[in-house]
Amino acid sequence: MPFQKFAGVEVTDIAAGRAVATLPDSGDTLNHVGTRHAAALFLVAEAASGAALAGALRERIAEISFVLRESAISYRRKARGEIRAVAAVPDTDLPARVAQLPPGERFEATTTSLLHDTGGEPVAEASFTYHCRLLAP
Repeated sequence: MPFQKFAGVEVTDIAAGRAVATLPDSGDTLNHVGTRHAAALFLVAEAASGAALAGALRERIAEISFVLRESAISYRRKARGEIRAVAAVPDTDLPARVAQLPPGERFEATTTSLLHDTGGEPVAEASFTYHCRLLAP
């Protein structure tokens, strides 16, 4: 994603329903008090969540269009240094249900993302709901 690249966000791991993304320790993503900007934290959380959804739906991902419909994020403490976001798709039955859907069918999928600083301290948590559609052949 171009905007993720612009901010330096990198998805470092994708597995079945789980992904990890990092936000580097960079002056470009600081706020006015010298900590990671809230928007940068949101970006790395959403990047990991989108990758986790792609990992969960990997068998049909080329046939699926998904866009973010709803999100919520809670900032727990000031975020400093490199930030690591670990995202998951809590609905472990999602891949099996999607495998049975016909082209053109729409569905929703929810992900969660936990963000930690370099010391492993939690700095934020987020949830994302995606509107998904199976593309027609």
